Amino acid sequence: MDAAQHLEVRRPLDQLEQEVVRRHLARPGEVGEHLVDALRYVLSFARLTVVRNRDGEDVEVAEQLAPHRWRVLEALRPHLDARATRVPLADDGLWGAIRELPVLVAATRRARSRLLAAGRLDRDSLEAEVTTRQLVVAAGGGGGSGYGYAGAFTLLHRHGLQPELLAGTSIGSLMSLFRARRRIFDGAPMFAAARRLSWQTVFRVFEAESHYGIPATLRLYLRAAIGSLLRDADGAPLTFRTMEIPLLIVATGITVEGLKHDLGWYERFMDDAAQPGVVLKRSRLARLGRLVRVFQELMETPEALREVVFGADPLTMDADALDAAGFSSAVPGVIHYDIYRDDQHMRRLLDMLYGRYGITRLTEGGIVNNLPARPAFAEVMAGRIGRRNPFVLAMDCFAPSPRSMVWLPLQQVVRPNVRANLSYANLYFPLARRLSPINLVPAFDDIFTAMRWTMDELEPRMPFIKAMVGGFRVLPDASTGA
Repeated sequence: MDAAQHLEVRRPLDQLEQEVVRRHLARPGEVGEHLVDALRYVLSFARLTVVRNRDGEDVEVAEQLAPHRWRVLEALRPHLDARATRVPLADDGLWGAIRELPVLVAATRRARSRLLAAGRLDRDSLEAEVTTRQLVVAAGGGGGSGYGYAGAFTLLHRHGLQPELLAGTSIGSLMSLFRARRRIFDGAPMFAAARRLSWQTVFRVFEAESHYGIPATLRLYLRAAIGSLLRDADGAPLTFRTMEIPLLIVATGITVEGLKHDLGWYERFMDDAAQPGVVLKRSRLARLGRLVRVFQELMETPEALREVVFGADPLTMDADALDAAGFSSAVPGVIHYDIYRDDQHMRRLLDMLYGRYGITRLTEGGIVNNLPARPAFAEVMAGRIGRRNPFVLAMDCFAPSPRSMVWLPLQQVVRPNVRANLSYANLYFPLARRLSPINLVPAFDDIFTAMRWTMDELEPRMPFIKAMVGGFRVLPDASTGA
């Protein structure tokens, strides 16, 4: 099964479980926890597609559970999904759904017994798959607007929530890179990186040969600024294989047909807006409107674009993660990232990658996917983290907002690929207050302000996130009572 097939099976039941949790949170104490757990168990069991047993074997169960899944949906949709009925839902909290429980619990027990009787699944693996969820976080692109993500990761940690997989685009990839380096949250490297940031250390304005990226006026030198903070215990640069939390980074691969101009045109694109010592002054922001045209030109031939997901295959697992984040953050015609150092391993890896995809350049991931919830979901359903019951939190720092109307044209250009990912997210979280996208190297105090904004906005959603990820009790066998 591919990601879309998993989603087709899981999403209707997933939405019903979310409704159960929301109603329970809205009326705490009205319904016993054991009844809420029973509803969630029934829904979670019905959406099983593949379960990994104790021997590491993946057992497909979606087809076997299809009749049972239909029965559960038919019984609970009228009580939990307003779209399933033409009349308004009764304002009875969860009681309508609970009245269906005796029949559904009995049916679920029978279906569970049949799965276990087949002999390929053990009880412990099955119950763990049903009753536990994995927090997966996708962080989208948006330049300086994404510094608030550090606040989100901090808040999740304070609530005791541990991401099991991260996916990022552009600034989202950089923020996720710092979070993924250690399983136990450690904000110190992020804060150290923030103190090191300056235009002089991050960007340089001079001609340099282009090997793998699209030339631009500004050269991005991430390694000089923060490379020393992103090394493993042996001092080697972190790769996707050495990350303690699985990480995906999305970049855009472009074929020869996708480039509408010669490389020199892209290199000179912003020459009048950036000069040595005077980089992208705010008074010149209006000139960035031309960037919309560049994005639109690239998207005119979608068949010439490739979604390259670093960390999702054996080849890119050994890629330098900071290089992947650099390519994902390289805005065509504005910011150029490339392999300037003598690193034969990365050069060979990229040569193989380019041959596989038939591409000539790598650039900004937001062109093909500015909110990588789908790649994150797909990686979980492919078995990357063992269990396949993710709760995907999709954070978007570039959503259209009245606070940033000047960016609306570019936001609208990437919005279609964002919408294509939303169905794979369990919770979509657009950042309302955020730094300007052009504020790529903010002051240290501004970063902390952005973090506080995001923490304040995410805090009201934390009870729902904690309830969804926190797990629930196993449905006991009939002999032990319901």
